[in-house]
Amino acid sequence: MKWLWSPRGLFALGFSVLVATNIAVLAGVAYNRSGTPETLITLSERELPLPYYRNEEDSGLALHVDWRVLGAEEDDAPYRSWGYPAWLTADKLAALGFQINADPGLETDGNRTRTPLPKAVFIVLENNGPAYREALRRAEQALARAKDRLRADRTDQQRQETVDKAAKRLERERISASRLFAVDAGRDPARLRETFADRARFIIARGLVKLTYDYGKHRRRVQGYIQRLSVEDIHVPLAQRKLLDALIAKDRSRREADAPPRYDIALAYGRRFEPWIVSVKALN
Repeated sequence: MKWLWSPRGLFALGFSVLVATNIAVLAGVAYNRSGTPETLITLSERELPLPYYRNEEDSGLALHVDWRVLGAEEDDAPYRSWGYPAWLTADKLAALGFQINADPGLETDGNRTRTPLPKAVFIVLENNGPAYREALRRAEQALARAKDRLRADRTDQQRQETVDKAAKRLERERISASRLFAVDAGRDPARLRETFADRARFIIARGLVKLTYDYGKHRRRVQGYIQRLSVEDIHVPLAQRKLLDALIAKDRSRREADAPPRYDIALAYGRRFEPWIVSVKALN
């Protein structure tokens, strides 16, 4: 026992723990990548952008999955409903295992319900599908409405600014905004895959969902919030970094200019629904 707590014993114990941890991690990675990928999808720089900031002392590189949601149609501001998809209703939350009060009732000061803890679920992400086309339609409609209001009074500077912002938003939607949208969630990935069968368009990923309350003037409304995906930052292996490192050295981000994407990435999700990068390809 004395040897165990000696400096040499503590070093041996720590080294053993480190080796065991690394073995467990590598075994998990190997299991995840064994067999046929659960998803094999091609995303662009729009969905996997280069990091805005990178610690120069950190030699690694990771790309963040840029996913979005569609809120209620009347809420057409691009970021106002971030994380609160219109489909994540009280009924959907109940199906995900949350206890829902059928009658939220009137609210008074100090009488706010404590929200339950988030639940781990499977989230469906759709790339370049109907959800993205709906976001594009909403941006077009927002610009049309802004132009109609400006035509009624062309001297109104605020209306002109609204048109300019709406036009910039539409341009961003068309050429640089992410086309990856969370469109559903469930507790059984096999059932979700039956509904969303195209493995080249739909990702099934692990994530966290919360039940929240929107407190109005007299009542509260149940709403769902996607807190995050379990894996949102994807490590780029050294063999795939040549193109990305060159782009970082030249221009870390193209977003301020709303420029088109410069690369495609083949992304796979494995048996544990965890992603890895298969290949990186430059776009002309």
